[in-house]
Amino acid sequence: MIGAGLGHRPLPRGQQGHRGFLADMVAERITVGVYALDHVLLPRAATGRGWALRLAEQEPALAAGAMTADLVLDVTSEAAALAEPLALAEDSHAAGSRVALEPVPGRAGLFLVRIGPKPVALAVAGAWQSALQPVERSSAGVAAFVAGTLIDTPDGPRTVETLTAGDVVTTLANGSRPLRWVGRRRLSALELLAHPPLRPVQFSEGTVGNDRILVVSPQKRILIDDWRAEVYFGEDRVLVAAQALVDDRTARQVLPERGVDYVVLLCDRHEVLLAEGALSESFHPGENGLEGLTSSDRADIEALVPEAELLRRRAAFPIVRHAEARALRL
Repeated sequence: MIGAGLGHRPLPRGQQGHRGFLADMVAERITVGVYALDHVLLPRAATGRGWALRLAEQEPALAAGAMTADLVLDVTSEAAALAEPLALAEDSHAAGSRVALEPVPGRAGLFLVRIGPKPVALAVAGAWQSALQPVERSSAGVAAFVAGTLIDTPDGPRTVETLTAGDVVTTLANGSRPLRWVGRRRLSALELLAHPPLRPVQFSEGTVGNDRILVVSPQKRILIDDWRAEVYFGEDRVLVAAQALVDDRTARQVLPERGVDYVVLLCDRHEVLLAEGALSESFHPGENGLEGLTSSDRADIEALVPEAELLRRRAAFPIVRHAEARALRL
């Protein structure tokens, strides 16, 4: 394996027991506080365009005495369903009913809750007033590590969220290199419920050469440097997105009960880094990589590297498209 030449340094004191901080925080059942739509007031009469658009265009308020009800959900990688019966205003809903969360466009933390096809409630991330604030929010994914991931540096492993621009990391092909930019994106549990494709991928120990649990965003690419690269793709080494490796056994998408913090590491060129013992890429925009960043992040990067130049950068190794990478699941 390529990673053997990099070596594994002892963990810094206080991190010896680290096994990926999400390992004990993954929820298969989650409780969400919701307000019945009967308790949500709009300043203007309904226009018949649907609750989501009315909530986006108007500023809703809560009726006096409005209280949250507990929506207890069983969650899988593809769906959510009521784990317990729900009494909401005048209606009752049976356990097992399918539940969907729909983000309200332009609102920071407001989500329309549907049980079956019927809109029945609002879920709120954080305080009510902060949830109403307009916000730029992309539903596109970003290639990132999850906070808590150990990244190899010349001074030993460091958790990714402690790294800043200028810090030096260990690369596969170019020795120790400084980080040019570090970005962050926080996703609440409600956002992950509403957008299942954004949920992180968790690799069990040893699945991709990792010596501890590794958790990354679905778009983060892992270097495959064993016989599969040659047999399936005719290359010595290839980069494959984590989502293409999901098999629901040793690699699965998970829902962290407290949401997730994604951290993006950009180098002066596309590099392969050592993360929890596995070989994974630094940020590379590719065809769609910039879509997951906010306009503010893109402006920060543009000030360092013109976007046109960034898009022309060559990948460190051949990148396998998602459809082609499905062969690796066989």
